[in-house]
Formats: sequence, C-alpha cells, structure tokens
Amino acid sequence: MRTTIILVISLFFIVSCSSNNSNNNKETEIIKLNEFINNWHHAAAVADENVFFGSLDENAVYLGTDSKERWLKHEFMNWGIKYFEQDTAWSFTPYNRFWEFSEDMNYAWFDELLNTHMGICRGSGVLVKCKDGWKIKHYNLALTLRNEQMNEYRNMINKK
Repeated sequence: MRTTIILVISLFFIVSCSSNNSNNNKETEIIKLNEFINNWHHAAAVADENVFFGSLDENAVYLGTDSKERWLKHEFMNWGIKYFEQDTAWSFTPYNRFWEFSEDMNYAWFDELLNTHMGICRGSGVLVKCKDGWKIKHYNLALTLRNEQMNEYRNMINKK
C-alpha cells in the first residue's frame, strides 16, 4: 500500500512538472512571438523592407483588405516595395492579441486587433518555427464592421 501511494504521488509530481514546463515553454514562446510580430509591424512603420519581408516564409501568403489582394511573398514584395521607399510604408498598432499552438509547438496562430489609417482592423496569421526562428506563413488583414452597421454597409455597396 505504501509503495502504491509513493508511486501515485511520484506520478502526480512528474505530470505536474511536465505540465508546468509545457506552460513555461508556451509563455516563453508567446513572449518571443509577440516581439516578433510587434517588430514586423514596426518594420512597416519605419519602412524597413528587409525586416518586414524577411519575416515572411518563402511561400507565405498575405491577404489584404481588398478581395483581389491575395499575394504570394514575391508578389506582395513587388506590389509593396514602393511603399517602403517612403519614411513609413504603413503604420498598424496592434492590441488584443491571442495565440494558439500546435501540440508540437512548431506552429502558432494568432489574431489581433489593429489601429490603422482604415480604422480598426483584424489581423490573423499562422507562423512556423524554422531553424533560424519563427516565420509568417499566412497573414490576413481584414476590415472590421460593427454588426449594427451591416445594413448600412450593404445598402452602400449595393448602390454602386
């Protein structure tokens, strides 16, 4: 009986420690990822094309607010490089960001709200952990619209 109790307590301790390690790893990755995404947004604000485009995976997809804006990395670079010739490409200030992870912690996805020149937008993305750090695989920038404004919006776009 005493051996069984010791085994149960030991097992509980091992599971608790591994759970704490998992939570610590997740918290550490969230700190790294928040810094990474904040730096990515900042790179656009200061027109640093090397950091901005370098944060995208080679086969990344960027979805803009226009329904025609679906770019592979090289297409997005070709379209966007003219904005990086200015002091500021665009300036989005993120807040209210949430992270999730694959079980192996090699993929992370998030959503965030952004203060932008277009008003409040929602960004969401998927990242992959590479040998040299995290890279953005997919990013989606979307306009937000309050539910109570939907009929007014529909009326406006139907007039065109």
